[in-house]
Parts: sequence; C-alpha cells; structure tokens
Amino acid sequence: MKHSGGTAPRDHSQQTGQILVLAVLGIVAMIAGVALLVEGGNSYAQQRRVQNAADSAANAGAGILAQRLGGIVMTDADVASAIGVNAGLNSLTGNGAYYTDVTGQPLDASGAVVAPADAAAVGGGTIPPNAQGVHDTGSRSFETSFGRVIGFTQFQATANAVAVTGRLTGGQFLPVVFPVNITDCEQNGNLGAGEAEWSLSAPGEPPVGPEYIVPLCKTGEGSFMILDLDGTPNNCDEEVTNPPAIQFPDFPWLVPSDNGDNCANKMVDAVNALRGRVVLVPICDQACVTGGGSNAEYNIIKVAAFYLDYMSDSNNKNNSLCQTHVNAQGDLLTTIAGNGSSSCIAGWFVRYITTGPVGAGLIGNSDAIGVQLIK
Repeated sequence: MKHSGGTAPRDHSQQTGQILVLAVLGIVAMIAGVALLVEGGNSYAQQRRVQNAADSAANAGAGILAQRLGGIVMTDADVASAIGVNAGLNSLTGNGAYYTDVTGQPLDASGAVVAPADAAAVGGGTIPPNAQGVHDTGSRSFETSFGRVIGFTQFQATANAVAVTGRLTGGQFLPVVFPVNITDCEQNGNLGAGEAEWSLSAPGEPPVGPEYIVPLCKTGEGSFMILDLDGTPNNCDEEVTNPPAIQFPDFPWLVPSDNGDNCANKMVDAVNALRGRVVLVPICDQACVTGGGSNAEYNIIKVAAFYLDYMSDSNNKNNSLCQTHVNAQGDLLTTIAGNGSSSCIAGWFVRYITTGPVGAGLIGNSDAIGVQLIK
C-alpha cells in the first residue's frame, strides 16, 4: 500500500548516532575541563615545592660561603656538596648553580661581574675571590593524571633562587650597645681593650675562650648604654622578651638611647632568662660618648654576636660582678674596660651565622655573619 501525501518517516538510527557523538564530545570536554583544574592545581603545588627546594639549596650554598667568610677553610666542592645534598633531599630532578656577589650579580672565576651564561659554576673547581652568594636553578618533572586525556603526560616545574652572605646588618637585638673601645666608668680617661683585642671563642657549651665583662656605663648626661629600639621609652624588659626586628639601612647609623639606670635594672631578669643563648648586640664607635642628655644617640657601626652568661645591675658603683674576677667554677672573667661599673653584661664573643639582612664589606673581628635569601 503506497502512502500518498504527507512527510517521509524519520531515520531514528541517524538521530541516535548524532546524540551519541554529542554526548561523547561533551564527556571529553568535561574531562578536559576537569584535567585543566586538576593539573593546574597540581602544577601550582609542584611549582611551590620546587621554589622551596631551590630556596633551600641556595641557602645551603650561601651557608658554606658564610663559614668561609668566618675563617673556616671551605672549597668549591663543599659548596657543591651542600647544594647537591639539599637538592637530592628535595627530589629535584635537575639542578645547577653559579656564584654571585653580595647583590646577586653573576661572577666569573676572577670575580668580575658577567652575564649568567659566563658565571663560575658551582662544582667547577673555583670559588671567585669576592663570592658572597649562590644562584640556584632547580627543576622537577612530574607525571600528569587527567592531563593524559588531552595529550599531556608530563610537566616540568622550574624555579630560581639567590641567597647571599655577609656582615649582618639587622635582626632581633638585645637593647644595649657595646663599644669598640670605651672610656672606663670612672670617667678618668682610661681606655679599655679595643675590638681588635677581643678574642673570639670557639663553639661550645659554654664557648671555648675568654669570657668578657662589658660595662654599661654612663657616657653622657642622663645617658647609659641602653638603646631604645622600638621608639617607646622605659620598656627595656619588653624589648628583651619581644625584641623588635631591626634592619639598619647602612652603617654608621644613629640609634637613640633609653635613659637612666632604672631601665637597666628593669631588664636584668629578662636578660638573664636568655642565659646560654647567642644574642645580637649593636656596637658603637670609639668611646661611645654621647651628648644631649635625654636626646642622646649612639653611632652604630656593626653588629656583634655574644653568647650570654649574665647581666648584673647594682646601686654600688663598684659592683663586684662587673669587675675582673674568678667565678665559682674557677674561670677568669675579664672586663674590657676599667673599674666603677654598676651595670654590666658578661659572656663570650663568638663568630655566629644566622639568617637576616646582610651588607657588603669585609668581616671584622666581632662581626656577626648573616645569610639572606634575596630572590
């Protein structure tokens, strides 16, 4: 029987095939979207891990250079080993490093600033004479998961870091000031031992070497060798327990004093609670003599590391704990300046390496050394 008029019957199999194709394309698009989200998140996490690993490797290399600045014999092989061990621990699949100056500029073997491609490579056998930093490039390859659906089976994350070392120019300081050379507390013009005569002690508990007594004298009208680091007067004990982080832009730098011996008395217990720890102490130049009474300022020229034994404050201007004496253990404690001190701090000058802002210049006898990540 023939149909007359009307429309031809629809091909249902063709319609079903079209729907199936659209569904498959939709599923692929959805998986691709999921892949982008998952792999994007994974790539970000991997990038952060590689950046942290490069930072750590650069710091490790700069730490070896810091020891070299401090007088310990260290070679290019030592720098390469420290970086290599660190890179391995952080699972870097690729790593390379070269030497820089204190500002992070690439150096060749002679110490000249050059393009990165011409820099002296760590592991190349030579540390440039003025090397104070390490530039590290680390990478890690990682497999994808959903990314395989859209043709990506592996990605690589790469990161760069620069760490430098040098004279420490900032940190969390004890709010006192030590002198390069001091007029004794009896104000008779006698000078104490200068900085060049301060013997550095070797590491130990306590350090191995001479223990010094540093007097906190009255060096001008109303001014004792106590610093106001946070801009709030007469809170010396709080400045010890919660030291503000200070960075000196350059040396020399003027820092105001916190006035009167009452401030020294208030901080004794807080300082003595730090016994057996290394503290950072600003050092002022020459005799540290100030003027201006309540507006006194000290000319800070460097930062020292001091392994703390005790602080003493007394109404007696000839405080026995602030004079040269033999302690109960039979050890001699020597003042770096004469008699007449009622307040003092005792301990050992040490070569101490810590993290913090650093500056250029040679490492002096009492300088603390810092390692700073700058990139």
